[in-house]
Amino acid sequence: MLQEKDEIRERMRAMLTATQAKDSWRGLVATPPGSLLDRVIHAFQQASDIPLEIPFFVPLHIISAELLRRGIQIDFSGQRVRPDLWTIILAESGTGKTFTTGELRNTMEIDQSLLFPQAATTARFVMELAEHNNSLWIRDEILQLLKGMNTQTYLAEMKDLLLQVYDGDTVSRKTKKDTIVVEQPALTILGLNVYTSFSREMDTASLLDGLAQRFSYVIGRTDPDRPGVNYPIYDFRPYRSSIKSAWDDLLQAMPPNDTVYQVSDSGLEAFRIAFEMLLPPKDSKVPMSFFRRIMFRGVRYAVLYHLLLRKDNFMIDDQDMAWAGRLMGLHVKDAGALLLDTGDGTGSKFFQLLQKTEALRDKIAHEEQRPITARDIVRNIWGVENANMARGILSMLHDDHP
Repeated sequence: MLQEKDEIRERMRAMLTATQAKDSWRGLVATPPGSLLDRVIHAFQQASDIPLEIPFFVPLHIISAELLRRGIQIDFSGQRVRPDLWTIILAESGTGKTFTTGELRNTMEIDQSLLFPQAATTARFVMELAEHNNSLWIRDEILQLLKGMNTQTYLAEMKDLLLQVYDGDTVSRKTKKDTIVVEQPALTILGLNVYTSFSREMDTASLLDGLAQRFSYVIGRTDPDRPGVNYPIYDFRPYRSSIKSAWDDLLQAMPPNDTVYQVSDSGLEAFRIAFEMLLPPKDSKVPMSFFRRIMFRGVRYAVLYHLLLRKDNFMIDDQDMAWAGRLMGLHVKDAGALLLDTGDGTGSKFFQLLQKTEALRDKIAHEEQRPITARDIVRNIWGVENANMARGILSMLHDDHP
């Protein structure tokens, strides 16, 4: 057993410390050769100046939604995990965010029934959720939605409903005619936004909001070796058949409805090792709560990689988790960059508030043998403006499950 663990550790170390060539895109280390992702990245690298993070994550979210629709789950150390993803891609204006989602949806011929309709009000959201549960919600300019839920009365209830969806709790809302009930709700959400506006307008209170915390963040970076002047026209015609063929093959390899994937002992050990290896240093701007969420997202990524690697069993192993670990490393780096660059220095303030709260939590647990409360935070930590902000911090400290 000890020898097996040592072998897994060496394989994980080799996978997680691997680096791509100096001038190549950073995400290639998380792109299995010959896979659907590989074909998509090749196409966008050859035919456009679009940051490759955008086309990389779009297929992952489509696969995630397809698995949700089929009722697939993952047994992670006795906990049932759905393969849902909640991600926000941030890239500058004019970098092809909306174009990319449309191009890939059309090329892959994604059925409209897999897509969640845009919902401008809480009432419409619940109605659409009842009709399109377990689907993919692609939301452009997601900052407007996140801010609107804190400032617009007609959106205020939607925040609580989305938190219920995240947790898989039953959603219920009364209408004039009847009551709409959605049991076991789940959505895969891909949010898109201009990086500059997001980093400028998301202040500390917004980042501490219970909903914004639930997303993983990705920063799409332009490639100096692919200047826009070289791509007056995005011509994907030479690549569409290859992408569609890979997607069709993946659909054929999808597991039967309601399949439960098991994370093997080697997969669990690989997760522990990845957690240890990717753990940010103490002076990092990535709080432990953010890091823990990113790592648990890796359980979902592992099943996606299992499919991308074309494995025909239902056991998640250390190889699957290692590929997921490479992607988790990207999320950790981008979370740190975003927290440092948020608002007028609020990224630093955000980090300090979390550090102080974690220290207060440990102090109360040691001296009074009780859990920390929102009242403790408001009374003892300067800069926490109200109970809602305190509860947002608490939700980060307490969210330690997949």
